[in-house]
Amino acid sequence: MAPVLTIAGLKGGVGKTSCATALACHWSASRRVLLVDADPNGSALRWHARSDAGPGFDCVPLAKAPQAMAKPWDLVLMDTAGGSRDEQRTYAEGSDFVLAPCQVAAGAIEQVAELGGLLLQTGARFAVLLTMVDERRRQDAEKARAVLEGFGLPVLSSQISALSCWPKAEAAGVAVRDARTDSGRPDPGAARAWQQVAALAVEIEGAMA
Repeated sequence: MAPVLTIAGLKGGVGKTSCATALACHWSASRRVLLVDADPNGSALRWHARSDAGPGFDCVPLAKAPQAMAKPWDLVLMDTAGGSRDEQRTYAEGSDFVLAPCQVAAGAIEQVAELGGLLLQTGARFAVLLTMVDERRRQDAEKARAVLEGFGLPVLSSQISALSCWPKAEAAGVAVRDARTDSGRPDPGAARAWQQVAALAVEIEGAMA
């Protein structure tokens, strides 16, 4: 069976779906990738449906996951809802690696610290990813990293910046590298965002090895 990477969180709005779809786009260039949308809101499914050209990977709702996962995938990504501790525990126990996106904000840090404590109990391999980082205030990200590491949680060196290309890519159903401005020109932050996705993918691959 293909390895399972779960994007987890106890709350929404921290970039789980953006990370899941971006990583799926990146890895689908060289692998057979399945993205399972376990969020009742269906954010990843709607993103996938908006893609005119096809993003290069399959996306199914949780109800269809058992049948879909029987196929010969190289990697399965699970995009979860901001759910209960019991739900996140179940997902973690069925995963080879758990990625926990964390916005640089006090409430999000507290939620991820709680999730991290749960993941430590399960013995699952996991790491925290700082998201929506304001590059003008990098010190805030460093403070957040220090707080999370103080809780004994592993924090990836990669991080995702708060760039305008992310919502544009989501609205168009395209990889963030292909985000465009309202005038149709390439978004100026798209290349940087894609570099961050690529660096994140490499770091996750190393952690999963």
